[in-house]
Amino acid sequence: MRLLQSQNQYPDCLSLELTAIPLLLTEEFDLYLTIHFNEQWEQLLDGRLKFGIKKGTLKLTLENSEIEAISETLGDSLGVSRETTTTWVFHSQPPAPVLKGSLPQAKLGKVKVKEQLYKIAASFVIEAADISVTDTEELWRHDLSPNKHGVLERYLAIFLLETKLKPYLSRVVLGSEGLKSEASLPDKEIAASTAAKVQAMIQSIYTAKTEDFLELVKLANLNIMTDFAGGNLLAAELSGVDLSGANLDQVNFRGANLTDADLSEANLSYAKFSGADLSGAYLENANLSNSDLHRASLALANLIGADLTGANLQEANLSNTSLSQARVRGARFGNNTGMSEEMKLTLEERGAIFAPC
Repeated sequence: MRLLQSQNQYPDCLSLELTAIPLLLTEEFDLYLTIHFNEQWEQLLDGRLKFGIKKGTLKLTLENSEIEAISETLGDSLGVSRETTTTWVFHSQPPAPVLKGSLPQAKLGKVKVKEQLYKIAASFVIEAADISVTDTEELWRHDLSPNKHGVLERYLAIFLLETKLKPYLSRVVLGSEGLKSEASLPDKEIAASTAAKVQAMIQSIYTAKTEDFLELVKLANLNIMTDFAGGNLLAAELSGVDLSGANLDQVNFRGANLTDADLSEANLSYAKFSGADLSGAYLENANLSNSDLHRASLALANLIGADLTGANLQEANLSNTSLSQARVRGARFGNNTGMSEEMKLTLEERGAIFAPC
């Protein structure tokens, strides 16, 4: 077996290796993965940005071969779950904002060769929601408001994905001796005209006379229903905003003002609301599974029918909060302002967990 292709486009962010060890007297071999995650700086315009990934998928493609004896887990040092026989999802472990760490020589499974010419490809792919911009230098002045900062970070994350990180972030191909090496993706240079458009957009958002979140989103040509999954809206001013039905999976709303906001039917799974003000917010039928609502204010909020499975609501203000028909199995409560004994007993009967903070 020989190496036909190895391309790690951003090796500080992600480096990927495959190793095949033949089994004696058989047409089989054990397949091992070595993978490393961290943040990486990328030059952009007259400055640079640092990014990492929150999540991503490792996909195996096998030609004239098949994998068996598949590993269910690849170790405890990184969050990994197997989705199918040929896909594994990696995800950051709270409180880490992005994937960091390594898996050295983790066994994926045993591969059986079916014909003389065979190939095994491993590709690591991501979506816009998986990218986190963690720092910037010389792209804008530091007096940027939280709303403008959140919109520009998401704009740059999507721009980075579309121009640099497709169709994969890393790829390795192994194959039989009779196969030719495969060409890697060429370096993707950003055209001067494209760079000028990005610079103009940054300036347009920075100098905008409005702080209205939805107006800024429209100005950036972003889709509020889909483009902010994985975004950073730290301390944003979102009072009364209509985000109903939006995909806001993994968004950081820590410290944000969401009073009277409409988040009904929204996907807010794994979102971070620690310290956020959701007083009077409308969250009916929202997906808040595994979200962090620690010390958030949910006073007068409507969570009827919401999915709070696995969510952290410890020290949250629940004064006059509507939790009727909400799914709370595995949700963690404790030291909650406005929590009556009757409400506590009802929640416990529905599978909630009460623990000291």
